[in-house]
Amino acid sequence: MPMPLCLARREMPAAAITAAERAIRDAIRRQGKIPFAEFMRLALYHPADGYYTSADPFGAAGDYYTSPAAHPAFGALLCVQLYRMWQLMGEPHQFTAVELGAGNGLLAADIAAYAPTISPRFASCLRYICIDRYAPAYAPDAATPAPATRLLSDRIPLSRVIGCVISNELADAFPVHRFRIVDGQPLEIYVSLDAHGDFCETLDAPSTPLLPARIRDLGFALPDGFCGEARLDAGAWMRQVAQALDSGFVITIDYGHEARELYSERRRNGTLQTYYKHTQGNSPYRRIGRQDISSFVDFTLLQSEGSAAGLSALAYATQAALLTALGMDDMLRRVRAIPPADPQRAANLMAMRELVNPSGLGGFKALIQGKRVSASASQLTPPPALLQSLRPPMLTDRHMPLMQGRYPQTSWETPNLWPPPGV
Repeated sequence: MPMPLCLARREMPAAAITAAERAIRDAIRRQGKIPFAEFMRLALYHPADGYYTSADPFGAAGDYYTSPAAHPAFGALLCVQLYRMWQLMGEPHQFTAVELGAGNGLLAADIAAYAPTISPRFASCLRYICIDRYAPAYAPDAATPAPATRLLSDRIPLSRVIGCVISNELADAFPVHRFRIVDGQPLEIYVSLDAHGDFCETLDAPSTPLLPARIRDLGFALPDGFCGEARLDAGAWMRQVAQALDSGFVITIDYGHEARELYSERRRNGTLQTYYKHTQGNSPYRRIGRQDISSFVDFTLLQSEGSAAGLSALAYATQAALLTALGMDDMLRRVRAIPPADPQRAANLMAMRELVNPSGLGGFKALIQGKRVSASASQLTPPPALLQSLRPPMLTDRHMPLMQGRYPQTSWETPNLWPPPGV
């Protein structure tokens, strides 16, 4: 076993130490060092003082914006997808949409508001359930529709669901194990304290055999010096999703890549990133519990673990391609028809275009999986007659003017959510 090697000394934060940081320091003092995954779990999900349990990270007053906050067209077009899935399943009298990591309920509100404009019958069959690990510290959006049920759980306390499980920017915040390749072998990056009480990173043997096994499963060698991340609980998460679903679909939208691109030379320093007040950072050891920590999602892993759990990969594309297939062009056409003097025109066009901007939110990836359904990628696309009839929803005061914030992951190359069980 190699001797631990201190990689980097970290500056202590100037602000008062949070309960999350105290918990991390206590764990290090007890154990000597902890895997980065444990550090990340406590920083983000400490029950009293974690990033996702003590503040509202979204919007102009938060740290970044998401697609639902950018424009209600995102929720409207996902509603179109749900409607098409309902049709493909034979229009069951109850179609349940389960959103994991629903936060303030904005996506739920937009989907429920748009459903009657597509089909009153579909709207009457749609049941919406929001699941979060903790109740958000910020007040849930008052516009969350009454039919939406909120459940607080660190699991999916459902079974025999007929419908669709949705997550938008959830998996990127699952804790990751970090590693570095040394002499052809992976060593894990741990978090410790140096003689001055500052955080430092230490290399040592992997804390679990799952880490080297995951790297072997990539099917290609990583060069010496390569640093990366691995989500070892992705399989457990996919199994929970599959077990909750009797029949239907899974929609996962996030930023990331398939494995060969994610672990390519251009990302040899990994994809770990932090974000605070719309400013990207590079140290997770500051503002602990007060800044976001995330990394890119491995969509090859989600597909392989999903397949092992009984989920078939049906479609994988960019968010731009998904929303375009669901009718974004037709919605944009209708907004362009608004008189130029109308202030709604410019604001809505700007926000809707950001949803499909390849270098912005449109560059995110969308994975659709299915269980006990017969559907091809082409069948998931609604017929042209439906797309041409879609009317675009307009921005409301619940959505965020884009000039007030930035999204961190759109420019990153190499630098109240629900984690999977056991994290």
